[in-house]
Amino acid sequence: MDRFLSELRVRLKKYLSPNTMRMLRPFLTVQFVIFMLMGIINSAVSVGTATLLDILCAKLLPYDNTMRAVIVYSRSNFIAGYIISIITSFFLNSKFTFKQKPTLKNFIKFPVSYIPNFIFQYLMVFLFTAIDWNSTAAYICAAILGTPVTFIVMKIIIFKRKKTN
Repeated sequence: MDRFLSELRVRLKKYLSPNTMRMLRPFLTVQFVIFMLMGIINSAVSVGTATLLDILCAKLLPYDNTMRAVIVYSRSNFIAGYIISIITSFFLNSKFTFKQKPTLKNFIKFPVSYIPNFIFQYLMVFLFTAIDWNSTAAYICAAILGTPVTFIVMKIIIFKRKKTN
């Protein structure tokens, strides 16, 4: 994988400016590929949880129930799925992507790195469902569109490496 990405960087250098290459470099690494794989798992947890809660809500609460309306319009099932996926993501990314031991300090900082992603994804889910998309499709599209933003924020803020002398 490392060799493939290295060759890809060499080929892209021929066609792209140095500034563009500098911006793309974080996304042309094994670390980002692993992050994307962890993101797929994380997205499955988020989408699966939110969809399961949608199904339970539809089955357990009558259509004209006020609580059901509050849950649907606040997108609280999306929020619950997102929270569970953040916890899952912290442990997966600590171990596999950034190869660091999970610490309480990082666990507390971790959700902060997801704030821009959450706002973006929440707005995407709101927009997609407002134009009558299926909620599961809206969850999936929002997760895909928000992933690169989260990677950069996490790499810079949460899992930055301390320089050794």
